[in-house]
Amino acid sequence: MKKTPYKLLKLQNGLNLILKSIPSVNSAVVYVAVGAGPRYETKETAGLAHFLEHMLFEGTKKLPSSKKVAEYIEKVGGRSSAWTDKEYVTYYVKVPKRHLEKAFSYLSDIFFNSLLDENAIEKEKGIVMEELRRSKDNPEVNIWDLWFEWVWGKDQPLGRSTLGDAVTIRNITKKKLQDYMTRFYHSSNMAIAVAGNFSIEEAEKYALKYFGKGQNEQVLSNRNKDTPQFEKQKIVPKKIHTQIIEANTHQSQLVLGFVTDISYNHKDRFTVRLISDVLSGGVSSRLFHKLVYDLGIAYSAGASSWTFHDAGLFYAYGGFLPENTKTAIKIIIEELERLKKEKISTEELNEAKEKDKAGLYFSLETPDAVASLYSSQQITEKQIMTPEEISKRIDEVTAEDIQRVARKYFTTKNLRLTIKGALDKEGVTQIEKLVLSKLLH
Repeated sequence: MKKTPYKLLKLQNGLNLILKSIPSVNSAVVYVAVGAGPRYETKETAGLAHFLEHMLFEGTKKLPSSKKVAEYIEKVGGRSSAWTDKEYVTYYVKVPKRHLEKAFSYLSDIFFNSLLDENAIEKEKGIVMEELRRSKDNPEVNIWDLWFEWVWGKDQPLGRSTLGDAVTIRNITKKKLQDYMTRFYHSSNMAIAVAGNFSIEEAEKYALKYFGKGQNEQVLSNRNKDTPQFEKQKIVPKKIHTQIIEANTHQSQLVLGFVTDISYNHKDRFTVRLISDVLSGGVSSRLFHKLVYDLGIAYSAGASSWTFHDAGLFYAYGGFLPENTKTAIKIIIEELERLKKEKISTEELNEAKEKDKAGLYFSLETPDAVASLYSSQQITEKQIMTPEEISKRIDEVTAEDIQRVARKYFTTKNLRLTIKGALDKEGVTQIEKLVLSKLLH
């Protein structure tokens, strides 16, 4: 049996428990990942996962108000929060190491005893509506919703905002939230990761006490045990690959990307990750240095990739003055084409690998990051890759892999470009011609 730096247990009710001891710290964190989120929603239920994430902090039978819920953990110096990703939702609590049981008690209470009070639901609608307005007012945030909609279309879950829209938010009811919990918040669709300075034996005991025995186990067992399913993403063909959204801003935000089939467990997952490093992994990287340091036309710019269960995205992004937007697009396309035409040198490839691995290890120097990584991997990929295993996969990528992946995916067929700023929509034709003239295939 392979020896791992963590302990993985499966409780009798199907819940996965991951334990990672880090004796050098003075804290302990508990992360709970749930296989839910926008990916599983319909047009009518868009935003429900995110709204429920908010509501679980609004009061329980024992702690009947949001203030009481917050005080329970903050009185011992702890902190808690949650977020909704596209294919999972995460809740976490961080406490001084001696209060690990309180963290389990807290999470158990909000998961099994939340009131979902109707007055609180109405109040929360106003809060989420403000969050929606704020995201639309912030071009650097809003550009991603606009781009995802351009890539996938509103008829597909990944094409809709995580927050939902004004109509779906207003139509949320207590029954919809309860039904959502029944469908998604069950033991076989959850993973708990504990990391930090704690006793493995005590953590196992608390997990069983608060998530695996008695009334809570009955609640989990009574919920839907089937693994939630979603429809496979479809590529929406485009006659025009560029969209421009006019906005009265000083800066134009753009995302120039490509639809891929590079999913969580795809063989090219780490290749496309290294392409991101070559282009924007640090100040000396190709794209970042050229746009920011050489030309001085951006404060921030870069490239990255996004993987899902059955699809993937690669993209370059940045903010530019409207008069510099075409130059930025031209540079981005030229760097992508260079990856197709010229095989990357051994020296540059090794440098990208070292930066990636160092960034990985730097990012995992806190218990929070470790628990987040392990819980999200377990719920989305159904496996855990340690930093050492990830580093090994990074090292296996070759210059030939980089060139092959660039040629396969960076094509006009896969291209999707969104720009938001002070640009005339008639500029779509000009930019489309520019992109297609520079991008081969």
